[in-house]
Amino acid sequence: FYSLLLFTMSALINQSGTLLATRAATRAPRSRVSICAPSRGQHDDACSTSSSSDEVPHFSRRMLAVGLVGASLVVASPSKAVGFKKELKKKRLGAEDYIENEAVGLKIHENDVGKGSEEVAPGDRVVVHYDCLYRGIDVVSSRAARLLGGNRTVAEPYEYVVGEPVTGIPLKKISEGANGLFAGSSGPKPPQALSRAVLGMKKGGKRSVLVDQADLGYPKGVGEMPAGETFELVVEVLEIFKKA
Repeated sequence: FYSLLLFTMSALINQSGTLLATRAATRAPRSRVSICAPSRGQHDDACSTSSSSDEVPHFSRRMLAVGLVGASLVVASPSKAVGFKKELKKKRLGAEDYIENEAVGLKIHENDVGKGSEEVAPGDRVVVHYDCLYRGIDVVSSRAARLLGGNRTVAEPYEYVVGEPVTGIPLKKISEGANGLFAGSSGPKPPQALSRAVLGMKKGGKRSVLVDQADLGYPKGVGEMPAGETFELVVEVLEIFKKA
């Protein structure tokens, strides 16, 4: 893209320089205009002369190049365009972005450390949102935990005790009395990696966990994800209730 842009700019500069040279060569010479102001005691041929010319502003190649470069920067920087939102697509994490975490037992990447001084410890009760991403597909998510009438879904944060096995049934379920809109009583089944994935996190924190152990993921597969495949578990801590 940039090579094409530089080639186009160079062609425009050469073309503009040729055009300026042609216009300078064909420009008409200055014309002299006679202005006669006859008065008493003077001959009719007593006239004053003045010269006039159409001044053509001179633009050097350097000025033209600076203008073209400035215009190209505006075009090449969409973030400066009016109405453009600086909400670029999130960069996909690679294996090199994760670091080993002994407490979790898996490799993690901190997306947001969160706020406050309290950190999640074994035995704490937490409320989280989680997403299991496989090749860019969100195969299991608490953000689409319930099916409503008309094929609509509703988010349901997952609550559990850290360090204990997780199931598809949260400790605290949302009301089932919404005029019979809910279909089914159980939410999505979280991976066992979620049990310890939040250790050391703070409220509001977001973390990506690389689940590469089949027994901590989905040994039988789920949705579009085959059995035992490696995937990214994204966890967001909403609430922390410290162990009494």
